[in-house]
This record gives sequence, structure tokens and C-alpha cells, in this order.
Amino acid sequence: MEFELTDFKRMMEAMAGCIIVHDAHTKAILWANPAACSALGFTLEELLPLKAPDMSRHAEPYRREAGLRWLQDAVEHGSSTIEWCYRAKHGEEILSEAIATLVRLAARDVVMVQFRNIAREDEVKRALEYLARYNAMGEMAAAIAHELSQPMAAIRNYLEGALLRLQSPETQREHIAFGLNAASRQVDHAAAIIKSVREYVVKLEQAEAPAELNAILAETRYFIELKAAECQVEVEFIPAAEPLKINCEKVLIGQVILNLAFNAIEEMQRFPEPRRLVRISTALRDGRAALCVEDRGHGIDAALHERLFDGFFTSKVSGNGIGLALCKNIIGRHRGVIWAQNWAGHGALDELPCGAQFCFALPLLSDSTAPWPAS
Repeated sequence: MEFELTDFKRMMEAMAGCIIVHDAHTKAILWANPAACSALGFTLEELLPLKAPDMSRHAEPYRREAGLRWLQDAVEHGSSTIEWCYRAKHGEEILSEAIATLVRLAARDVVMVQFRNIAREDEVKRALEYLARYNAMGEMAAAIAHELSQPMAAIRNYLEGALLRLQSPETQREHIAFGLNAASRQVDHAAAIIKSVREYVVKLEQAEAPAELNAILAETRYFIELKAAECQVEVEFIPAAEPLKINCEKVLIGQVILNLAFNAIEEMQRFPEPRRLVRISTALRDGRAALCVEDRGHGIDAALHERLFDGFFTSKVSGNGIGLALCKNIIGRHRGVIWAQNWAGHGALDELPCGAQFCFALPLLSDSTAPWPAS
């Protein structure tokens, strides 16, 4: 059954969702329903001659060329989804999920764009990201407190020893100097620990910026090794030989790495010490920068596999279950994918038959907007 544009308009007019209709060939606006006009603050007559820059946020992701590519993708593949920030007549910005769908009418093909305001959803996601940042601080604080206790105890012992020697008239100067110098070295040790934390979390509020995945892994290594030492788990790091350049918010990607690594370490803590091995590797995988964390545990129960990344799912007695959900959210916002699977060993160190592998992959910097290829 073929519809004319006028028939199509009548069908869409009563819909509560915002709809804009573009010509499939020229991409010009042909029509918008009342909901879209109301949301954008334009009359239909004002809306028709507008181009993307007239009704979009003034930022690189929302340039006219990006909008045209998105609409053309819908023409070629039937539909295409994008996160687009519309700008209303009076300047209000409307962050939206916009779905473009090719519709074949009797006289011409059109692209129907449905968009909805996701600003509130975005606020929730950002709140989760804040939680991810501060969750990282909590995890690190526990490990750092344990690590600092050693130099602090040593400083106290050396100073108390120096004070006792000062009370004795027979104490030689060099003995007191030895104690004070030793205390000073422990102060430097404690300062180095604090400096490493400060350098990693110097800025909780970060924007996406060019980074290198091997370097981010190296920055988190200190904290992973602290956690592993506490749990008496061996960790093997295998960075890729080539640089893996990505565009990301480093603190958030670092938190994903820490979360996956800490989960694996806690899993291995349940097994005899000879089996306690976690391997963290990076690699170029299908044109993406990938990181995998492998353990030698029981693997993933098939019945639970589909729920691993759901909010509030956990297999831990005391877990709050939001760790993997946060990881999925963070990786998704970076245009990447995250997955988990069971695996069998592959080498001399891998005599054990099973384990779990948690991985994520992010677009390389030179192709950061490319969609993940269909499997």
C-alpha cells in the first residue's frame, strides 16, 4: 500500500513523540509534527528552511556533515541511530536519542527522524560515572592505607629510638643521626606513595582526550599490585607491543580496568595459592584497542552469563552489584563494547581447564566514531 506525504503527515501528526521528516535525497526538512515544533520552539514555517547548524548545538559532533552522514546511513541501511543535541529557538539545548528511518512513499522517499529528550537519562548516567570515580578512590584508599601503615610505623620506631638515645649521656651523635636519616627515608617512601595516588586522581573531572591504553594500564598497575599483594595473588601484565591510541576519559577507563582486575583478584583469593594467577593483557583486536583480564577460577555459570552486566546483579555475598553495570555504561559511552566469556588455557602456564575472561574494546583514535562491526 502506497502513502502520499499528506497521508503520512496525518498519521504522524497525532503522535506524542517528536518527528521531523527529511527528503531522502536532499535531506531538506519537509515537515515536522506539532510535538517536534513545540519542543524546538519553532513554527513549522520557521522550521522548514533550517539546516543542521540552525537547530543543533555548536560543537564538533553536531556539525552539518555529521548530520548528513547519519541521514544518508539511514537511506542506505534502512535506519540509523545517533545521539544528537538539538538547539531550540531560544537557545535551549536538548540532548536526544534520534532514530532516522527510511520511509518509501508514493511520490518520493523520505527519512523520518524520531527524537526524544534523554537529558534526564544522561544525568543518571553521569551520576553513575561520578560513583565510578569515587568508587575508585574508595578502593584505592583501602589499599593505600595498608601500604602507608608500614613506613608510618617505621618512622615512629626510628623517632622513638632517637629520643631514647638523646636521654642517654653516652649516646654517640652518629647513632641519633642514623635513626633520623632512616626516618627521613621512610617519609620519602610515604610521600612517593601519596604522590602516585595524587598523579592518578589529580583531576576527577576530565573530558575525553587522546590517550594510550597501555599507558592507562601502566598507571593502574601500582594499585592492582597493592591489591594482589594483599590477597597473595600473582598478576601478569602483557601490554601490546604497539601503541593503542584512543580517545577517552582516563580516570573512567582506569576505573574499568581496576574493577575488572580487582574482581579477578578477589575470585582467585578463594583458591589454593599455586593457582592464584591473574593475567591482564592489551592487544589490537579487529581494529580496536582491547584489554582482557583472565583468571583461573571456576568460570562463568551459563545460567548467569546473560545477567552479568545487569544493574545490581552480583554473585558476591557482600557485593552491591553495580561494578560491572558501571563498566558497561562507561565503555558504552566511549563507543566501545565489553564482554565476558569462559576460556581454556593456552600455554605452559595454563594447565588449568577453565577460567573467566572479561574484556573491553575501544575505537582507535584515528577511527573513534566507527561503529563496532557486526558479528
